[in-house]
Amino acid sequence: MDPVPVTIVTGFLGAGKTTLVNRWLADLPRGAVAVIVNEVGEIGIDGALLAARAQELVEIAGGCVCCVTHAELVRALEELATGPAPPARILIETSGAASPAGVLRAIAAGGARGTHALDGVITVVDASRIDRLRAHDLAIEQVGFADVVVLSRADRVDRAQRDHAEAVIAAQNGAALIVAAARGELEDPALSSLAALLDHRRADLVPRAMVTAPRHAVYDSVSLVIDGEVDGERFAAFMEEELAAVAGRLFRTKGILAVDGVPERMIVQGVADLVEVTFGEPWGDAPRTSRVVLVGFGLDRQALARAFAACRAA
Repeated sequence: MDPVPVTIVTGFLGAGKTTLVNRWLADLPRGAVAVIVNEVGEIGIDGALLAARAQELVEIAGGCVCCVTHAELVRALEELATGPAPPARILIETSGAASPAGVLRAIAAGGARGTHALDGVITVVDASRIDRLRAHDLAIEQVGFADVVVLSRADRVDRAQRDHAEAVIAAQNGAALIVAAARGELEDPALSSLAALLDHRRADLVPRAMVTAPRHAVYDSVSLVIDGEVDGERFAAFMEEELAAVAGRLFRTKGILAVDGVPERMIVQGVADLVEVTFGEPWGDAPRTSRVVLVGFGLDRQALARAFAACRAA
């Protein structure tokens, strides 16, 4: 049985996470998705808004799933993924005060047993309050872990403000796909569903442009691309030698690679020093390219680029 995909929806306090999740659930068959909601307080509120549309709702209150209630999250994921009728997807809506790091480690714990696997991190950021982001290290950390950043309340800002918000996000995580939403609706109809959004992200792993992070940036985003195939043994050595040397400074490793002699896409997902390699759809007639994105701090972009280039298949 394939592992149940798990999607994290994170973001700072009041960013609009529940509105977005509720809208996505409305587009899915009733009961197709299980939802885990984390609230710092003893009494959950957000769960009541989502319960009617979820296959199963698990509320974890009284502390952040990144630390205080981490074990409870691990247990909830395991029970949902191994139950008699596993959901098509598990959505985790974190508390606005939660770091994604602990949540990712909880998913990785189950991923090692093959019951469930990370399918993406979506961070919601209020476009109308973007400058407050810089005042909170946690909010910047949430952006740093993102595969996709949703700029909520985009209808409340003008074009210049939106451009400014996108620049702030790109400076903190140049690898993230940035999309805009208003009242839970994504502006691009082609990306309105959760599945479409994540599929688009996987197909467009490389950032739109390289961004030089300002001095206040917390994370470096390093994008590595080979327009062609990699040699499997050379890439394994790259992972074991080059990435292992900076494991203490890595937060996320994400990649889609074309491996010489392998018809399927090789998918790499890493959290800190935990890395999972799986195989996805065959490349078919699509151009066989190899892409890796590293998010961390103190990364030597040029040295990593040289080492990855050496992985090219002969």
